[in-house]
Amino acid sequence: MERNRKERLPWAIALLIVTFTIVIALAGGRIISNATHRSSYDYKAVQLASNRKLQVVDDGFVYYDGSYIGAVTTDGRVKWSYLIGTNADFAANANGVAAWAGDMLTLIDSQTGTPSFSGAMETDVLSATIGSRYTAVLLGPEYNSTIVLMEQGGRRINSITLNSQTVIEYGFFSNGSLLWLMSLDTSGTVPSCTVNTYKPGKEMVGSIHDNEQLMYGVVFQSSYFCCAGDTYLKVYDYTGKEDKSRRRKVYGWYMAALDESVLDNPLMAFVPNAQYDSESGMQDVRMIRSDLDQQVRMPYGCQSLIARNDRVYGFSTEGYVAIATQGSPNVYAYALPMLFDKVYGVTANNMAILGNGNIIYILNLS
Repeated sequence: MERNRKERLPWAIALLIVTFTIVIALAGGRIISNATHRSSYDYKAVQLASNRKLQVVDDGFVYYDGSYIGAVTTDGRVKWSYLIGTNADFAANANGVAAWAGDMLTLIDSQTGTPSFSGAMETDVLSATIGSRYTAVLLGPEYNSTIVLMEQGGRRINSITLNSQTVIEYGFFSNGSLLWLMSLDTSGTVPSCTVNTYKPGKEMVGSIHDNEQLMYGVVFQSSYFCCAGDTYLKVYDYTGKEDKSRRRKVYGWYMAALDESVLDNPLMAFVPNAQYDSESGMQDVRMIRSDLDQQVRMPYGCQSLIARNDRVYGFSTEGYVAIATQGSPNVYAYALPMLFDKVYGVTANNMAILGNGNIIYILNLS
């Protein structure tokens, strides 16, 4: 009996081992299947003749190939193409595409590719942006420049001359009815930034000048400005009065990503100064939005961060994407099925636009 029991014991152990192995294999199969499912989501490759510039918009991307400006949807379909000529530049958003070459400015409908205005400005166009109601055009030179405000059809409303200043950034807010403008003044002993607000066709509405820090970003929260600086996030009303009760310290952190598709209270992503633009990449991410102030750690060093809706996407040149969601402590990472050297952004329906030279990948991250 004892011998028989000893003979049966190895078989019982073997059976347990086999059963355990099968369970682990099945469980592992599910894990691998899930990871493979996420990492092999459908993607499309679009071959461009040349890729001089590309910007992501809500439903795809807009590109310039050295002659044409074109729009491509997230299903890889060419929506329109417009011959703009050589040495051009552009800025695209949901309201339209502003394109320029030298002193020539062209405003293009984002859905049809039809120009609503094309004409010469007084001096070279440095940049332009189309809002829901107006268009702002920055004219050279870079120092002592001029902002021209136009209606969508091209009729001029007024001009703003910026003496002894360099424009850093500008755009529209309050449903497109007001213009904000951040400029740098280097005429004094210490460079300083100012944010002014204007009513198109009328006088200045308010002015924000920060003597405590150097501002570098503007975010809108309902009827307030949230200005990012090297020490604080400060909140102001339109006239330039700060609400000090809402001041938040961000010393040692830099705003690496902002969801520019959201005009009111967008998600911001901060990283430690030492990690921004470092070779090892960005891993410690601080997500800020209204009362949310949350820190997460990406499992890989990310060379690019994209803030979109309630997520921060971190892309690693090692071939991974890490996804952090607002309010969740978890960060999920997935292997990507292609090689890429450029991250352009994420569309409104969670499609990542990645590039490898003239090949553009449209990858589903849902």
